[in-house]
Amino acid sequence: MAGIGFELRKFMRNESWTGVAKTYTYAGVISSGPWVLSILGIMLVGFISVGRVNSPMLVMEFLVSVTYLMSVSLILSGLLQLVFTRFVADRLYENKRSQVLPNLFGAIAVTTSVSAGLGILALLLFFDQNIIYQLVMLVNFIVLCNIWIIVVFTAGMKRYKTILWVFFFSYLLIVLSSIIVQDLGTNGLLLAFLAGHTLLLISLLVLTVKEYDSDELIRFDFLQRRNIFPILILIGVFFNLGVWIDKWIFWFSDATSDAVSGVLRASVIYDLPIFLAYLAIIPGMASFLVKIETDFAEVYREYYDAVEAGETLDNIEALRIRMVITIREAIYQIFKVQGSTILIFFLIGPTLITWLGISPLYIHLYYVDLAAVGMQVVFLAVLNIFFYLDLLKSALLMTAGLLILNTLLSLLSIQLGPMFYGYGFALSIVLMTFVGIAILSAKLNRLNYLTFMLQR
Repeated sequence: MAGIGFELRKFMRNESWTGVAKTYTYAGVISSGPWVLSILGIMLVGFISVGRVNSPMLVMEFLVSVTYLMSVSLILSGLLQLVFTRFVADRLYENKRSQVLPNLFGAIAVTTSVSAGLGILALLLFFDQNIIYQLVMLVNFIVLCNIWIIVVFTAGMKRYKTILWVFFFSYLLIVLSSIIVQDLGTNGLLLAFLAGHTLLLISLLVLTVKEYDSDELIRFDFLQRRNIFPILILIGVFFNLGVWIDKWIFWFSDATSDAVSGVLRASVIYDLPIFLAYLAIIPGMASFLVKIETDFAEVYREYYDAVEAGETLDNIEALRIRMVITIREAIYQIFKVQGSTILIFFLIGPTLITWLGISPLYIHLYYVDLAAVGMQVVFLAVLNIFFYLDLLKSALLMTAGLLILNTLLSLLSIQLGPMFYGYGFALSIVLMTFVGIAILSAKLNRLNYLTFMLQR
């Protein structure tokens, strides 16, 4: 992420409305564009296929299969994603760019091997499905796991227009090819899904190869003990589990789900509102990226440069105070932007629900989910600051707390009834966000002590 702030700051130098709009547009693309495009692409496939495929149940089977693929691949890749990101960041800091590309190929080799092995074992759960479905699910799973590893390079490459077009054409391919192969039912739609993501993976890989030069093909330096941070592995897994665990609970509760295909179950009443709510995340994520990667990143560098240069304690303390003010303003800005966005989506909620042909009974859960995903942006901002300051234990506490609370409160919400659905995720993300803010405040008050006295 090191170069993002510099690029965004170039746009911000133009104080016109055009310059500001360009800055936030690029920030939105970097932070949440791929996520939103993926949601819209998959939902569009579902809408187009309904009425065209012989059985609507086949469309539901496709959508549920894709959701499971996304969920499990994100959780599995969480084992490596943060560790590998840290390895790349350290090599760039040491100006050893030539080690990045061969280790990326090493990470892809490891990810492919592990995902293929676990995927083959998982096929035992689909023994009653046809062989084509099993194979296409397996290959989709492997491709997705690799995408989550290589996608960390997209922000740092600073080719924002190219990356946006890559995602756009990849998901356009999914939509168009789904029309061509829709007569093949679920297998055809999954093949379209595979075609689009294969294009995405290859395109991102080509862009990365052009960005990083190396004379070596493959290395596994990132697996050396000194480069492995177990706490980052736990944070990556806990975060993804924490975000998905409520969905899994609702999927496998008899009261809130239905069997779709084999072991796959879905909770229609729970899934649609949360996916719609996530479309409101773009403005908040753009604000988060602009404020953290420009204002905060700049004063952060100044503070630690002053420490390394041996400047006076008064100067260092002044920079610490600036850092605190910058973080406070960043969090306030995110609250303001995301709060305004939530209000807009709240007002258009009934119209949106009606236009999509969804039952008005979903509206209450949609409102709850809007608040939850809005707070998730602040959660990510605090978590990102913890990473900057190397406060990994605090980050671990936030993610572990999210997982535990979301599990317990989601189970409780099912027992309490439909009016309480969604509150498990919402309350857990709100509580852990404010816990994170409280911890961050305490750490910032003692930052000079932590910087000087706790170094090994």
